Amino acid sequence: MLSKGTHIQLLLVIVLFISIDLSFGQLTREHIDDVFRELESEELTLRFFNALNGDPISSAYVVIEGVGDFISDYEGKVVFSIPPDSSYKVVFMREGFIKSAFKIEIMAATLFFNRFSVSPTLPLGSVRIVLDWDETPNDLDAHLIKQGEYHISYRKMRVSTDGVSRLDRDDTNGFGPETITTNQIDDNAVYRYFVHDYTNRSSNSSRRLSGSKGSIKVYSGSELLNVYNVPQEMTGNYWHVFNIINGQIAPVNNILNTLPSQ
Repeated sequence: MLSKGTHIQLLLVIVLFISIDLSFGQLTREHIDDVFRELESEELTLRFFNALNGDPISSAYVVIEGVGDFISDYEGKVVFSIPPDSSYKVVFMREGFIKSAFKIEIMAATLFFNRFSVSPTLPLGSVRIVLDWDETPNDLDAHLIKQGEYHISYRKMRVSTDGVSRLDRDDTNGFGPETITTNQIDDNAVYRYFVHDYTNRSSNSSRRLSGSKGSIKVYSGSELLNVYNVPQEMTGNYWHVFNIINGQIAPVNNILNTLPSQ
């Protein structure tokens, strides 16, 4: 438990932070609220968002194994007493959304990351790729390339010429979600999915992408297929997450300082 003096020092730092930087709007206020709760009430917060529009998801049933069962409030959050440091499985369920199971890490009585975007249900055969990250870098761009045909991203093509793939949501102020959906995977094609740190694009030696706490969730139909976390302590502005070859996801999960070519 933190001493009273340490509490006061941390609170002063937070107040100073609020006074000098409100540019992140509600997202920063949410983060500050969570920090205050952690310090004052010894509670942690998980927040859940709609992967298509970034709205909070209320009335979701959330199970944190070994901790308890919860219902998310109107802000999409659940609050729980700080458990021992460990890895905990979280199961998210709500009508209209894909049931999702993933892990959270609690270290030094603090959540490593507490924001999760969940996909609404999808038609059979569709694939949705969702990127979440921390407050910085401000602008991470998701890219999906179908080799020889199209390149989906905010700065290339938001919707493929055949209408099959699209960028559902772009985020330039940190946190995400940034979401790409394709209605059909061509089993005879090769796809590449990667993330570009546009904020730090001029510095090939940057480690900001590696330190972004980036997380990718891949949904298909009624399932969460894969979760990828950004590799840490690496240099580069491109995170090559996976390829899709012959209809199958081939993980890469590597940080590069040049555009992924294959």
